[in-house]
Amino acid sequence: MTEQGPDIVAEVSEKGGVGKTSVTSGLIAVAAELGLRVGGVDLDPRATLTDELGITDPELSVNDVYYVDPDKRPQDPAEIARKAFVRAGKHWPSNVFVLPSVRKFGNRETDQTTGMEFRLKRALWGLRDLVDVLFLDVPPRAGGKIVGSALIATKKVLIPATLAEDGYDGATEALTSIEHYTAPGGLNEDLVIAGIVRSIVPRESEIREIHRHWERRLLDRFGDMVLPTSITNYAVREVCRTGSMPITSAPGREAKLLVSSYTEVLHHTLPALKEKV
Repeated sequence: MTEQGPDIVAEVSEKGGVGKTSVTSGLIAVAAELGLRVGGVDLDPRATLTDELGITDPELSVNDVYYVDPDKRPQDPAEIARKAFVRAGKHWPSNVFVLPSVRKFGNRETDQTTGMEFRLKRALWGLRDLVDVLFLDVPPRAGGKIVGSALIATKKVLIPATLAEDGYDGATEALTSIEHYTAPGGLNEDLVIAGIVRSIVPRESEIREIHRHWERRLLDRFGDMVLPTSITNYAVREVCRTGSMPITSAPGREAKLLVSSYTEVLHHTLPALKEKV
């Protein structure tokens, strides 16, 4: 954590199935392994990250942060967030926390409460003394209120992209949305794009020409914005997800390769971490 509060990184794409949650959980795992106090913020009503971090049936959730009872005086989202922010499950290190999600959080997309999109920023400010870095798992809803709130609250954006049409389109559309927030007079002019990370990449023996086609499209359009590190699709990732455990605790060569990739992405996204650990 700096004097300006914790680092905040949002994983964003406007297509589903491109690896946002897997990248988020991988970064949480390697950051925790470095000894940092890490928080995962699940903004997806499907609650996949919540489940992967070992939390079921949370007493409070991100829905409580956003929701305002129209018949009562609004509560401070910073105070709610501190109550909802809990340690991850038993398989995760004790320095990992989560602001969990629940299915009914999806109702907030149509919520007409004034200023709701700003409540997340205030909530994360309330966690500033509890963590060194926060990772936001953002749902793939173009122009949605939840996505907008994440782009207001975050300091950096990392864009996962598969070597497929959805990966390319998701990155393209996400960058278009981000421009509305970073343009002069936008709601987050200081927002930094950390880059595009190629995710769920087939093993070399499984790469086909169609994958190379979309990789060339990514590189041709986005150039140096595409990180040099890619994240290969190994089965051990799904094993960890199913078991609600961090990739850093998994045995074997493939797990070590993934840990190395996530660590490289982490240091590229947050280069100042090398000075903290």
